[in-house]
Amino acid sequence: RARAEAILAHAQNMRWELGGDLHERLVEGIYTDAARIADLAVTREGDADRLDLDATIDRLVTSRIWGFPIMLLLFTLVFWITISGANIPSRWLSYLLLDRVYPSLHVWAEAIAMPGWMSGVLIDGVFLATAWVVSVMLPPMAIFFPLFTLLEDFGYLPRVAFNLDHLFKKTGAHGKQALTMMMGFGCNAAGVIATRI
Repeated sequence: RARAEAILAHAQNMRWELGGDLHERLVEGIYTDAARIADLAVTREGDADRLDLDATIDRLVTSRIWGFPIMLLLFTLVFWITISGANIPSRWLSYLLLDRVYPSLHVWAEAIAMPGWMSGVLIDGVFLATAWVVSVMLPPMAIFFPLFTLLEDFGYLPRVAFNLDHLFKKTGAHGKQALTMMMGFGCNAAGVIATRI
């Protein structure tokens, strides 16, 4: 036990001597080794320009200087598109379901002599609650989740987790938890379910 504590203390001292970007250099070294091994094992034709571009983009979005501003800019854009873009379909759905269908259902209920309590439960309760949820929640979710999936398909979300890992470790969390937090902006239920990483 004493030997293990001595090794940990020595590692901590070495960490301070090597500087704050040790983690970044270690990860970059691992990626460099992996790229070197892949270059030896895989033959590609015409991919040299694309690989250079991919490596440049990867260095840019994971850098300590540009990683956070790019991340903030992208997520601000996603949230802006979600919030401003959801207003129009939300207004349409609200108009259709609440201004057109809801009064028509009351007219229909009176035409078939539906009891008032049943009309209250079915039309004023079930339909009205469902119509509000659909008109308010469906448009933002229908915009946010495809954009979030697009960022995931581009491979950007693992880089966000990498960028935020150092910050989250200070609180005892993991960088991957940033993804579940962002998922919660689209729908809290999806964010809570996704916490089981």
